[in-house]
Amino acid sequence: MVNLSIEAKRMKHATGKYVMLLLIAGLTTGALEPRLQPVPLDQEEYLEADDWFEAGVALNSEGRYREAAEAFGRSISIQPENALSWLNLGTAQALVGDYSRAIDALKKSVRLDPNLALGFSNLGEVCFRADRFEEAVEAYSTLLSLWPGNANALYKLGLAHLFLDDTGKAQAEYLSLKIIDPDLAEKLLHAINQSVAH
Repeated sequence: MVNLSIEAKRMKHATGKYVMLLLIAGLTTGALEPRLQPVPLDQEEYLEADDWFEAGVALNSEGRYREAAEAFGRSISIQPENALSWLNLGTAQALVGDYSRAIDALKKSVRLDPNLALGFSNLGEVCFRADRFEEAVEAYSTLLSLWPGNANALYKLGLAHLFLDDTGKAQAEYLSLKIIDPDLAEKLLHAINQSVAH
């Protein structure tokens, strides 16, 4: 496991490359005394919530989702009411396939900020992937109240209705989607027709 406090510092300070070069030079010349033991994670020097958040974003962008989730978790441990940290924690957890914990984190995010459209978008997507279609319908419906005309939300809402055997509601979403995104509406219509045929 990567020492996240070092990662957070490296990602926060652009001059870290020069400091690292100096440390390497010090190790080879003996000019600087190296630390023999790394500081354990539970005894790291204190980092602020924003430092952990920024490290999580950087790790996430590198595809290091488990480490990103750990960094967001540390940000939350310092600042538990930060909806964006909960959103990013849930998203990172979803990206490693931990849908149950992701849903819990995303729900916490939207409880903290009921106007966080991206939180409802991600919650709907994760619920959909976890076959929790009733919760997906709820999340996408709330998203559409915050962001009317969101084509992806209409499409996924229609599909979720199909999985709940509610063809009528899926057709209503198709009609709304047809005005906004005709190509995506055709995909939904195709799914509706396949559902009716079976």
